[in-house]
Amino acid sequence: MDCSLLKHPATLIWALLMLATALSWGLGADSASSGNGVMGLTALLMAIAFIKVRFVIQYFMEVRHAPLALRLVCDGWAVLVCGAILVLVWMSPAA
Repeated sequence: MDCSLLKHPATLIWALLMLATALSWGLGADSASSGNGVMGLTALLMAIAFIKVRFVIQYFMEVRHAPLALRLVCDGWAVLVCGAILVLVWMSPAA
């Protein structure tokens, strides 16, 4: 087995993404039965998704080595989309 893969930063990021996915899934599955605190949970799940998106953009699309302007555009896009989704959820009649 090649141990150099275990030392690569992308391996740690991948493991963190898997943990975040499991956490999101667990939180979402638990909320289906309770029905309470849906808005707070939605915000938490969106925050986890935002962090995952940022890691994917930075580490797997190699944007972390890009010029500052591109990094800022990518981060701004993720914040804008996350914020827009949260606003739409909170403004929905079912909320």
